[in-house]
Amino acid sequence: MTTKAKSICVVENTSVAGTRFVPDMADIANTYRAGERFSLVRDAQNPHDAWAIEVHDGAGRRVGYVSCECNEFVARLIDGGKSVEGRLESMEQIGSWTRLLMGVHLND
Repeated sequence: MTTKAKSICVVENTSVAGTRFVPDMADIANTYRAGERFSLVRDAQNPHDAWAIEVHDGAGRRVGYVSCECNEFVARLIDGGKSVEGRLESMEQIGSWTRLLMGVHLND
């Protein structure tokens, strides 16, 4: 008997940080839909933040980082070997800033 993998949202509505620094982010984001999955890639060597986690879209582009509000928690999950991913919850364009809100899901 096989069991179906479960996904639990462990962080809701967190902003993807650094989208302002992604060239053509508004155009890229226009291709996203609610539920879009993002890979979360640990960046333990980041000189600015020991808990840094890159957010990559399905095309492999780095579109930002997990917000510092929750990145230590998520980094500890990744460092502990857990499977986590981001899922787009909403987005909006505020002037030149593309605000992406995502949930972080623990896949078990």
